[in-house]
Parts: sequence; structure tokens; C-alpha cells
Amino acid sequence: MCLALRIARRAAELVLSAGTPDVWLKEDGSPVTSIDLEVEDLVRRLLAEAVPDDGVVGEERAEHRGTSGRRWLVDPISGTADFVAGRPTYSVDLALEKALAVSVMPSLDITMAAGRGIGCRVFRAGEEEVARVSSTDVVEGARVCLHGKRKPILERCAVVDGATSVLDLITGRVDAVIAAGAGLDEFDLACLPVLVEEAGGRVTVVEDDVVLATNGVLHDAFLSLLVARPGVEPGTPGS
Repeated sequence: MCLALRIARRAAELVLSAGTPDVWLKEDGSPVTSIDLEVEDLVRRLLAEAVPDDGVVGEERAEHRGTSGRRWLVDPISGTADFVAGRPTYSVDLALEKALAVSVMPSLDITMAAGRGIGCRVFRAGEEEVARVSSTDVVEGARVCLHGKRKPILERCAVVDGATSVLDLITGRVDAVIAAGAGLDEFDLACLPVLVEEAGGRVTVVEDDVVLATNGVLHDAFLSLLVARPGVEPGTPGS
């Protein structure tokens, strides 16, 4: 965990110190910047120095196949569109597959970190807190961050802004997050399961482009609703 925190925070410092980046569109139409590449290169170099036998796969560079059986996932800037637009809700995400997850929001000075069996913590401006999901146990009035278009199935819930949805879920400010959109990939999901599950919640990939994360208590109820009658139409997932 210490290694992941150190590397992710170094990457966050690079983002904050960078000037105005060059921006272009990838083949899928999503934006990428020169800072994405610089951050991923830094993370790869630091991992190579510390754990040279580990594999590394990043969103912008080719995969490095290791020999240790461990694999790191790097999303240098999760929420590049937010970063380009000057919104502070982007993050630097680093995960040791299925074991550790660190997500740093440089502009908000917030770090989320979790490891299997050691819990989930949030660091804000140097202050540390244990992250725990809410105890809400009824769908009616449940607070939901929705990335996608609202449908009648969610009329029973209080749909709230999803800009910091993962942070809000693991700290109990919302009860569920539903993300739907063609942009979801393994990098979007790299940190989510470990962060949410170690805070006491649950995560399910309902379909290839629909992900449900909840406080755990409400999970089966939301899952049955989504499977029986999808509650969202594809939209743009948040950070």
C-alpha cells in the first residue's frame, strides 16, 4: 500500500505542476492530453524501479508483461474531459489488480486508498478517516449517483450529482452509484471494486456497459430492478 500511495501522489504532484497540456482525440473520440502520457510514463518508471517483475497495463501505453503474476493498472487521468475543462473532479488511479486501489484527486487534495483485508481510508488535506458506506436499507428515498439518463424506475430515489460518486459512496453520502455508457473499460473499474468492497459495499457489472455499486444492504434490491427493467440509458460515465 505504501508503494502505491507514494507513486500515485507523485503522479498527482506532476499533474498539479504541469502547464497547459496539448489535447487531442483518440480513435474512440475521447480526449487525451500530453499530461496523461507524462503521468503514465512516470508511474511506469517508478513501478519498474520498485517492482520490475510486475506487469503494468496503462490506458495510454502498451502493456508490460511481467513474470511475478501481479499486474498493475494505471489510469493516468481518470476523467480527462473534466481535467481539460478545468473541473477538479478528475483523478489519478493506480491499482494492483484485485488487491490494492489508490485514487488521488489532485485538485481537491483527496486520496482514497484500500487494500484487501485492510479496509478503506480517505485522506483529506492530511487528515485520515476510515471510509464506511451508509446503512440505508430501503430503496425509497435512497440517494443515487446516476451516470446515464434517468428512467421511471429511479423515481423512488433521490438522484444526486455524481461528480464525486465513488468518494460519496464510500463515505456514506450516497447509497448507490449506477454507471451506464459505452466508455466503461477495465481502467474505469480498476479501483472501484476494492475501494467500495473494503468500505463495506458491493459492486456488480450488470452488463458490459452498466455497473452497479451500492452500500451492500441495497445491492440485491437495485440489482433486481436493473436486471428486470434497466433503469438507465447509455450516457457518459463520470470519474
